[in-house]
Amino acid sequence: MDMHILLSVVKTLSILIYLRKEYKMNTVTYTLDPKSLVVKGYASDKAARSMGNGVAFFTNAEELLADRNVTARLLVDAYNEVSDKPVKKFSDNKTAAKRYMAAIADIHVRAVPTPQIAPLSGMTPLGISPEKMNIVTPQGHVPKAVKPSPNYPQAPVEHPDVATLGLYEPKAVKPRVSFAGKIIKCLVSENPRREGTRGFKNFNVFLGSNATLKYEEFVKLAEMHGSTKGGCREDLAHDIKKGRVELIDVC
Repeated sequence: MDMHILLSVVKTLSILIYLRKEYKMNTVTYTLDPKSLVVKGYASDKAARSMGNGVAFFTNAEELLADRNVTARLLVDAYNEVSDKPVKKFSDNKTAAKRYMAAIADIHVRAVPTPQIAPLSGMTPLGISPEKMNIVTPQGHVPKAVKPSPNYPQAPVEHPDVATLGLYEPKAVKPRVSFAGKIIKCLVSENPRREGTRGFKNFNVFLGSNATLKYEEFVKLAEMHGSTKGGCREDLAHDIKKGRVELIDVC
């Protein structure tokens, strides 16, 4: 093979690998638990895979279908879990995957914070010894190289504010809504969830409770049929978003 052709092939492969990495870093990666049917979105493929195994990882319909654990039955169940209009079956798996991707398009995207590693003794977080930085050590020692001279006093350092740098203040993080101590009021007369799913069983707990069931009582009753506390909260939040139930403060 001609050397110029070989170099061209290597260059093309390098570009493709780079583009694939960029795509993975800037595309939402979803995880689908085949047992609980819970779907979650993450800001990157790395963030999603750091949460563990046992789930399907995908960014589009093709990758969802490529997972060997994804069956036609699972696609129907997963779609009915997030849709207001349940279906009995799809014409084919390709259609099912596309419909499911459209149903979860507005899902909340989670971000995994980068873990912070504590510095070694005598070192700064950047790994530079205190003697090489203009700082005072915990023992009160100021390195000779940075001691201020009496003949040349150091001028105070003015730090630019956010407005000077042209930056914006970060948005405040919305606090997590507390369900504790509140009463669940059902706004519909029939269970809209697909029969046999965890969401269907949890919805039956407060269906017909006549606005007398507290959140803590709902969790205890739901745990009797195998649900978890996290699953109860997730199902309730989903039904509140869909306008099926509402929470009332105890007078």
